[in-house]
Amino acid sequence: MQKILVLIVSYSLAQLQMAYAAEGNCQPLPNGERDVFVELLSEADANALLQVNVDDGEVCVIKRGSIALNEATAANFSVSAALDELVVEAAVDGYETWLRIDSAYSGELLLDRATSEKLGLTDAEFIGDNSQLEASDFFIEYVGSLEIGGIRLRSVETNIPLLEVPYDHYADRGPSSEKSTIEAEFLTVGSIGEEILEAIIIVLDVANQQIYMTQAN
Repeated sequence: MQKILVLIVSYSLAQLQMAYAAEGNCQPLPNGERDVFVELLSEADANALLQVNVDDGEVCVIKRGSIALNEATAANFSVSAALDELVVEAAVDGYETWLRIDSAYSGELLLDRATSEKLGLTDAEFIGDNSQLEASDFFIEYVGSLEIGGIRLRSVETNIPLLEVPYDHYADRGPSSEKSTIEAEFLTVGSIGEEILEAIIIVLDVANQQIYMTQAN
C-alpha cells in the first residue's frame, strides 16, 4: 500500500509540474554574455508575450488573452543585438526620450550630462555633499518622475557624471566607436537599472514591439 501511495503522489507531482510547464512555460532568466533582455528577445518567438520578473529571476511565455493588457499604458521598445541593448520610450520629468533597460547596471537610473543639465539636475552639483559616493566620477540627484507606459515612479535616485568627466554612454558597445543607424534613430540618454527592474513586472509583446510595466506585489 505504501508503494502504491508513493507512486500516486509521485505521479501527481509529475503531472502538476507538466501542467505548470505547459501553461506557464517559465524558465530562469538567461545568464549569458549579452544583456538579459537582448538575450530573451533574440531567442523569443516572433509572436510571444514574455512576462519578466527580474526579482524572481524568471521569464514566462504567456498566451495572448490570458492577461489583460491596457493598450493605453503601452510604451514602444526597440532592440539592437549589435549594441546589446533594449531601449524604451520614457519621460523623465516630462522630457520624452529613449532609455536603455540595463540589467547589468545596479542602480536605479543613470543619465548623461547633457540631459541632466537640460533638466536642471546639475544646478546643485557644487552645493550638495556628495563626499560619500563610491563612484567618484558620478554624483546623485533625484528625478521628480520617471514614466514608462503605465508606470510612474517618483523621486528616482539618479547618477549623473561630474562636470568634465569624459563619460561616454556608448563606450564599449557596438562593433565600432561610430554611431550606427539604429543608435542614431533610438539615441538613449541613460539607463534604467536593476533596482527599478526588481520592483516591477515587465511584459514584452515581441510582435508589436510594445512593453508593459506594472509594479510587483
